[in-house]
Amino acid sequence: MRIPKSATLLSASVVALAAFGLSASATVDPDLSVTRVNYNAVGADTTANRWQEAIYLKNTSGAELDISGWKVHDTYRNAEDEYTNAYTFPAGTTVKAGGLVVVTSAAGVNKTDPNATQAYYMDFKKGLNGHWLNNGGDTVFVEKANGDQVTKFVYDFDNGYYVR
Repeated sequence: MRIPKSATLLSASVVALAAFGLSASATVDPDLSVTRVNYNAVGADTTANRWQEAIYLKNTSGAELDISGWKVHDTYRNAEDEYTNAYTFPAGTTVKAGGLVVVTSAAGVNKTDPNATQAYYMDFKKGLNGHWLNNGGDTVFVEKANGDQVTKFVYDFDNGYYVR
């Protein structure tokens, strides 16, 4: 039996991801992919540098994507078993094909233009001075409004400030 070339490439991609400490998501080809995680701000964690913690997402589909109500979060759950280190995209949030979205724990005014890099601010006040991504490693999840997982990105501490 001949194995299709696309299946071989997919298997090689999963092996390559595992070799770098990254994990493939349950969705083989997600519409919105995590392309970078800034998990460790330079210097001590202060309110002034919390903006350095950010998650970069890219619309990898060939069409505009409506991410209204989608949520980005890490593994932390509170006593009520809720993901509280999370950001939920507001109604009407769309990302053009190939568009980039950045979610940061800082305060600011959302930049929602789908024709440019879009920025969303969590105004996060939990954690150490608003820092929420674990420096020692964590998992970032993207879920649809109904809770279905779109993708996830696993990272480990690598003596740096970001992973991709």
